Amino acid sequence: MKSCSRRDLFKIAGAGSLALLLPAVSRMSSGTAWADDRLDPDSAQAKALGYVHHYSEVDPERWPRFEEGQICANCQLAQGDLSADWMGCSIFPGKKVAHDGWCNAWVRKQG
Repeated sequence: MKSCSRRDLFKIAGAGSLALLLPAVSRMSSGTAWADDRLDPDSAQAKALGYVHHYSEVDPERWPRFEEGQICANCQLAQGDLSADWMGCSIFPGKKVAHDGWCNAWVRKQG
């Protein structure tokens, strides 16, 4: 019977741990929502940031920072296909936001 050194044991354990974590890590770093899970404007985080599916629904008195032309598709935080109707957002991981949506975290896209 072959003996297993402590070093070999740690190599096996490390490789096994990596194999278990790899699918979860790759899902988190993909930059897009995992499923077609659209952001609910009534969720606590969406309400706190004033998210709406269409910019015309923004209350300018409540969100004075809003300016005409600000939409999710031209925000620095948008991820994925920016021409699609729904896209990922780094503020709402795992959720998709509307192309013409808006929230108070909007940042002008660089470039």
